Amino acid sequence: METKIISAVEAIDEKRAIALVKTEIELGKDKKEIANQLNFALQRVAIHYEEGEYYIADLIMAGELVSNLLKMMGMDSTQLVDGRVLGKIVVGTVFDDIHDVGKNIFISMLRSEGFEVIDMGTDVAAQRFIEIIRKEKPDIVGISGILTSVVENIKEVIDEIKAQGLRDDVKIILGGALAGTDYAKYVGADGYSSDAIEGVSICKQWLRQ
Repeated sequence: METKIISAVEAIDEKRAIALVKTEIELGKDKKEIANQLNFALQRVAIHYEEGEYYIADLIMAGELVSNLLKMMGMDSTQLVDGRVLGKIVVGTVFDDIHDVGKNIFISMLRSEGFEVIDMGTDVAAQRFIEIIRKEKPDIVGISGILTSVVENIKEVIDEIKAQGLRDDVKIILGGALAGTDYAKYVGADGYSSDAIEGVSICKQWLRQ
């Protein structure tokens, strides 16, 4: 995927990104698609960071830029539609990772589609996942990770869910820059997506089965 918005956010060009998003909104473009572009841009910023081209300050600035753009579009992650509830999903960024903007985009889209979402935040320990799964009894658990250094942490969370006898009760989707076939298979997830729109589609498909 390559768009002007993605390029602007990837370059952390705040003025250009704001102007481009405003233009898209004025043209009546789908806000969910714009948000998905922002998600892709963040994935690229994370790659630049891991390759040593960007610093932690760049990651933070990119995250703040996307958060501000989401608020400008009225797609804050607290958004929730009334009435219909498709199912319940618990979402959190795994421990030792504090990135949350991509997660927030995913949550915003889930809520706009009628999911009940419990946002666990970032840096979530395995035991905390267990506590919330026991308490909330979700249909789906979403685990997010941006940095390759947290792959083992995600595996630890899923292994603990299995050890506690809860694995058969939930579907697990892997999100963030780590979302891919090899990582998903290694950690034991049922599915994966770094594309927020596709991720919502997968969750809806699971609930229809």
